[in-house]
Amino acid sequence: MPAEQLGFYRDLMQKDLIDGPRSQQIQRWASNQVCIALGTFMTAAALLGVDTCPIEGFSPPEYDRILGLESSSYRSCVVCAAGYRDGSDKYAGLARVRYAPSALIEYR
Repeated sequence: MPAEQLGFYRDLMQKDLIDGPRSQQIQRWASNQVCIALGTFMTAAALLGVDTCPIEGFSPPEYDRILGLESSSYRSCVVCAAGYRDGSDKYAGLARVRYAPSALIEYR
């Protein structure tokens, strides 16, 4: 579809999400949507045999500064390390601790 035919839709989105009251929530909404992409990234990486680890406690403003995002409309909201574990990692092959569902779930 030619871009010219999408003008009405563009104006509608502009009025609602950029100029309207929801513009105050758009940053939080977009940040939450990134979690969907993060889950997809981690799943795809696992299927390729790549280890991942989402990281909490990072400083988004500092990441923005390092990545040069301060003068753009982009912001840091998630960090996820990806790579291959060390083949000599003695903990990688250990059995995982799994609790019985009855020890974790209480039915009321």
